[in-house]
Amino acid sequence: MDLLVVGSVGLDYVETPFGKIENALGGAATYIALTASYFSKPVRLVGVVGDDFPQEHIDMLDEHLVELDNLEIVKGGKDFSLGRKISL
Repeated sequence: MDLLVVGSVGLDYVETPFGKIENALGGAATYIALTASYFSKPVRLVGVVGDDFPQEHIDMLDEHLVELDNLEIVKGGKDFSLGRKISL
């Protein structure tokens, strides 16, 4: 069954008392596409990222056979990012 996923693709920044991570792959469409790739082929992803989006994340999606023909990379654009600080 074909699956079309439309939504956010971005970067997450998370800080906890135990450490922090930056430039983690984030966005609802990303998580849906990666998960669906285990159960459905093809998975087509529609989203927009800036040209600062890490190639390693694009490679991961590609390795999971997520079709990226409709992932628009905006030259000079900045990625959607979400930062969180978690206190315990």
